[in-house]
Formats: sequence, structure tokens, C-alpha cells
Amino acid sequence: MVLECIGEYQPIARAARVIPFPPPENARGLCACRLRNAERISNVVRVAIAHDFLCQRGGAERVVLHLASILNDAFIATSVYSPEATYPEFASMDVRAGRLASKKEARRFRSRVLSYPHMFSSLDLSEADFVVVSSSAFAHHVRHERSVVYWHTPPRFLYDPAAYLPFRASSAVTTLSTGIAKAVLYPLRRSDRRSAAHHLSHAANSKRTAGKLRAAYGVDPVVLHPPLDLERLSRPLSPLPSLPRALVVSRLLPYKGVDVAIAACRQLGLPLTVVGSGPEEDRLRMLGGSLTTFKGMLSDEELVDVFLSHSVVLCPGVEDFGYVPLEAGYCGRPVVGLLGSGAAESVIAGQTGELVDGWEPGLWSAAIDEVLGRSWDPERLRSAAERFGPTGFNAGFAEWISEWVDPSEVLTREALAGITSTSKPDSPGLDMPAPDPGRALEC
Repeated sequence: MVLECIGEYQPIARAARVIPFPPPENARGLCACRLRNAERISNVVRVAIAHDFLCQRGGAERVVLHLASILNDAFIATSVYSPEATYPEFASMDVRAGRLASKKEARRFRSRVLSYPHMFSSLDLSEADFVVVSSSAFAHHVRHERSVVYWHTPPRFLYDPAAYLPFRASSAVTTLSTGIAKAVLYPLRRSDRRSAAHHLSHAANSKRTAGKLRAAYGVDPVVLHPPLDLERLSRPLSPLPSLPRALVVSRLLPYKGVDVAIAACRQLGLPLTVVGSGPEEDRLRMLGGSLTTFKGMLSDEELVDVFLSHSVVLCPGVEDFGYVPLEAGYCGRPVVGLLGSGAAESVIAGQTGELVDGWEPGLWSAAIDEVLGRSWDPERLRSAAERFGPTGFNAGFAEWISEWVDPSEVLTREALAGITSTSKPDSPGLDMPAPDPGRALEC
């Protein structure tokens, strides 16, 4: 299997090495000898970035790309790598994967979910002096004497199984399914919590995620909003189109709530474009009708074009933070987002869009209609999104890891040059009230 994948991706295999997952000789001892007050490292030689899997194009993968760009001589360790299914920039990086996967195989990577904890706990990262873990699933199961975790979310599979039910399932079905899942998954949750406790420090991508981490693991993380790649989105702004059209950019999963956007637009008779792919696509196409156009996955260049050709961007999903509201704002487009989601930390109601409390299509159609009826200044929307640019993240990241390593030893000159003494490390974005994490997670 692995040899076939290497042959299929021969041009990329030179950058993406397939590495085995043997347990390190001292794997059992790492937990016992964990240095809670480890001495600060100077003259760091190598940094590793451990990430769950590179099989999709999402916000977590964008964060990994940014980390790899600001960390000197860093390599990326992951379980599965599908060059066709994720961002092309990874092809030029030092990616070390347990196995390479074709695009078709990548669609089934979630079916192997039970194997990932052991894969990561057995991974030998002894080549690295310091490890930055990027986790939304099981990457935090890695064992290393000096490691920190940047969390996108605790694994939904373990702590929010209802997220994978049909989005508008009845409360009885949700309660029953969640109860069964919690009982079945209890041993995995216990092991997961032990693995999270091994690391020196934790950071969360949002206040919402921070609340979920406290509930799941009892940790008090630093909040460090993800960096928005301003260069990737840079394009002259244009006025909103004369003919209104709504846009959703999302993976097509139940908790993303794309069916709510479809229903709301149908009530208004408003054309809707859906960008993204996922297991919900067939069901959503049946719901969409003639008013909804599905675009699949787009390149970054195509995505900017799509933002500029639409009037409003809808974000009805339960996001832990979410790049789409910021990308839309930087492209000069207002957003209608979910109040109980990460969008509440980037969308300012009445200034950069509106927030809706709940998933009732009537509430969404009313909010969309209100946004379309107002005049929006694209330059002002871009200015609000610029506050989430990479400089603030870099400053916050440097301060976060400074207790364990010297940032000047691990960060690139470009990253260090952009950091100023006035940057606020824990709030590169807007200081919005934290939404209630209990809405989507019950531990």
C-alpha cells in the first residue's frame, strides 16, 4: 500500500517521507519523567510540528502552513498525507507521514480514527528538540519531553459525538445517540485526557475552544487566534454586486449547518453558492434545488474571486473559531454568523455583519435580509479583518513558547522582524465576549 502510494506521487515523495511508527525505546518512561518545570532550552537545533492528518483543506491546515513558515528548519509529522487533498504548499515542505494516500483514500481517513492515538503515541520524535503539536483529533498523543499543544478543538469524536448526527436530528435521537456514544467511548476519553496532561503548555485558537479545553482536560490555555494570511487574499476591493447572492464556504459535514443556509435562502428566493466538499454533499444537493449552486473545492485564487462576486457570506456552522468570517471581511463582504459559535469572536454585530441566535431558518432569512438591505463599506470590513493578521499571532506565539525555548533560536528572521513590543500576544483579534462553550459540548 505504502509503496504504491509512493510510486503514484513520485514527484512529491521526495519531500514527503514515509516514516514508520515504532515505539521509542523510552516510550514508557516519558510519562513518568515528564519535566513539569523543564529547563529553558537555548540553541535549539530542530523543531517538529505534529499534526493530525493532511487530508483536507481547512483552517487547521492553514495554521500548520503558517507555523512551518515561521519556524526555522521545522519538519511536519503526521499520520496520513494526501498531497492531492490538501494545500499544495505542503509539497515543498519536509512532511513525514505514516502513509501516503490517494485523494480517494483520503475521503475515508475518518474510518481509521481508532488507530490514530496509538500511531501518535508510538511516534519517535527524538530528532526534535522541541515539538509544537497542532491538534483537533489525536496529534496530542505524541510523547516528547518538551512539547506544547495548539488546540483547534478537543476531538469532537470523543467530546461532541452529536456533531456528526444529521444537523437537525430530533432531541430524542440526539440524546439517545450521545448517551450511547459516551458510554462506548469512555475508555478512549480517559486515555485522551491522560495524553493531554503530558504536555508542558496549551494554547487555544479561541475563547470558545479554551472553554471546551477546561471542561475536557482541566487546563487553562492561552488564547491565540489563528493568523489570517493577508497576502493570500490581497486583491483590490470592489463594491458589492448589484444582484444579491449568498455564499457558504465550508466542509460539508452535519455540524456545519449548510442545510440551514439553504433553507433560509430558499425562503428569500436568494441564489446561494456552496463551496466545499464532504459526506453531506448528496443530501445537501437534494435540498438545494435550482437556487443552489455547488462549486466543490476551489483554489485560493478562485476562492477570492468567489468572495468578491457575492453579497453576503453565511456561517451557520458550529465553528470553534473559523477563518471564513475573516476571509470574507478581508475581501470586503459582510457575514451572517452563528452567535453560539467562534464567529462571535470575529464578527461585530452591526459593524461587520450580524449574528443569529439559533438555527431557525426564519431567523437566518431575517438576518440575511437585514444585511442585504444595508450599505457596507468594503474598506472598513477589510480593516476589521486585518487585526487578525500574522504579526499578532507571531508575537503571541513567541511569548507563549518563551518559557521553554528562546524564540530567537526557533523563529525565522522575518517572523521576528515583524514582532513589536506593542503586540498583544493573547488577542491579535477583536476582544469579543466569549460565547458559551456549553452550547456545543458537554463533557
